[in-house]
This record gives sequence, C-alpha cells and structure tokens, in this order.
Amino acid sequence: MRKDIVIAIAGIAIVAAICFGLAIWKSDMKPFSSLRSGATDTSATSTAAGAPDHVIMHVNGEPVTEAEFSAAFSQIPQEMQQQYASEQGKQAFAEQMVRLKILEQEGRKMGVEKDPKVAGQLAADHTNIIAAATAQKLMPPPNDAAVQKFYNDNKKNFEATDLSHILVAYQGGAVPPRNGKPLSQGDALKKAQSIAQQAKGGADFAKLARENSDDAASAEHGGSLGPFSPGMLPPEIESHITQLKPGQVSDPVPSRYGVHIFKVGAHTSQPLDQVRAGISRRVQQQAALDKVEQMRKAAKVEFDPKFFPEAVKTPPPPATATKPAS
Repeated sequence: MRKDIVIAIAGIAIVAAICFGLAIWKSDMKPFSSLRSGATDTSATSTAAGAPDHVIMHVNGEPVTEAEFSAAFSQIPQEMQQQYASEQGKQAFAEQMVRLKILEQEGRKMGVEKDPKVAGQLAADHTNIIAAATAQKLMPPPNDAAVQKFYNDNKKNFEATDLSHILVAYQGGAVPPRNGKPLSQGDALKKAQSIAQQAKGGADFAKLARENSDDAASAEHGGSLGPFSPGMLPPEIESHITQLKPGQVSDPVPSRYGVHIFKVGAHTSQPLDQVRAGISRRVQQQAALDKVEQMRKAAKVEFDPKFFPEAVKTPPPPATATKPAS
C-alpha cells in the first residue's frame, strides 16, 4: 500500500513539474533585458507574438538567438544566475555557451544524435517543453473569484501559530546538551516533567527556556521558534501542539532531538494579498491536472504487455493536487 501511494505521488509531481515548468521558464526568458539599452515591455511582447527573434551571436556561422540564450540561462541554478546578472557575467555565460555550441556541432558531425539513448533524451525534452507550453495555453491564470474561493475553503492552511519550546537533550539525541554530559532518556524526561510543572504553575516560560533549554538558538530568545503553519512540524509533534490553546503549555514530548515542552502563542492568519500568487498557481495547477485527466480518459493508449505487465491489472491512478501551499 505504501509503495503504491509513493508511486502515485511521484506521478503527480512529475505531471505538475512538466505542466508548470514553463511558468518559471517564461519568467526568466529575458534575464538580461534590464541591461539592454532601450529595452521595453513592447519589445518583449512583439517577440512573444511571433516576430523574428534577435540573433545575438554566431558560432562557426550558426546563429544563436536571444530566446535560445535566455532559455539556456534560465536552466542554471538561481544562485549562479545572480552571479552572471551583469554585463561581465553575461559575457562570461556567453563564452560557456559558445563552448557548448562547439560541442553540439562536433556531436552532429559524429552522428551523436543517432545514438538511441541521446535520441530518447531529445524526444523526452521535446515532449516536456511542448506539454508545458500547452498546459499554460489550456489553463490561463484563475480569476479573483476562484482565488478567493480557494482561500476561503483552505483558510486553516494559511493560519500560523507562534510557538516556543524548551528542549532537554538526552544521550543519543540529535541535539547535544549546552552544559555537561547528556542525561539518559529517562532522566531527561524527569527533568522535562519538572520544568513543565513549573511552567504550568505560572513560572516565566522565557526565563525557564533561557536557563534550561539545550536548544541554544531559541533559548537566547526565551524559547521562541517563531510562527508555524500546519504541516511544518513532524506529525508526532504537531499532534500535541494542535490540541493546545493559546497560552497553554504541553506535557513533555519526546522526539529524536530531545524532550520538548511547548508553549503555544497567538494564532494568526495570512491575509489573502500575501498568499494570492501562491494560490493562483495552485488553482491553475489543479485545473490543468483535471484537464489532463479528462484528456487521459479520452485517449487511446496501448501498452506493450511484455514491457508493462502491470498495465493490464492496474488502471491509471487519478491525479490529485498536492497540499495547498501556505
């Protein structure tokens, strides 16, 4: 059962990544536009509308367009994009791309594209790019009413709770003690029980944390961990916290880090304007997944039973959106 769930989730993630990879790619299509003199939104629009793209260099006579250059740039990690986001960086990246183009040209001479593995990779990349572009065209961004409905229906996922804790380390736990040797797990639990009783009896929680917590980082701030939203904590810890009301202190909660005493603070909700962009992407993603499922049901698919022996026994699992992002 667990294996089937993991496989289904992986499939959902792949479809979502393919369908919405273009959204990220599109946002980076003009990474150096701010560096171009006279660059305007109008020029970007004319390119998107189908005007001939600007050739920015030639490598052994072969043209390289600005769109190709920008698409290659968008594929490198974000931190590297920041390093190259200058006139000098643009030139340095161009030099690297020149080397890639030279290798590509040499590969064509050698017939590398005819290698079955390479041909398969090219076909897969082609499918991903076309599928991503199609998903974007099929499902435009949702309107304000759809975003508002999603927010109203999932308000709990946009709530956050201020949380503080005191951590008592034990021998073998992931967090070492601040002072002295680590306690046994039993002794750590006894110490945590004593601290919890003091906190519940009215003792200053922040003072107790500064004096007793082995989590040095939060101890300096009176045990404060900051705001936490649903799903951010391990389930075995979150189940204890969700039962507490603001101001309440928990019983000792063992974990792989140590033994915790939690105090819950105020509940807050993220306003719609703060999470609108994330909701819009989520709603668009779900709409695309639903559309893909409709198309899948109508599609004629024939599996080679020798290669896919499970195909006869197992119908395709329905795609379901992942948990709403907070």
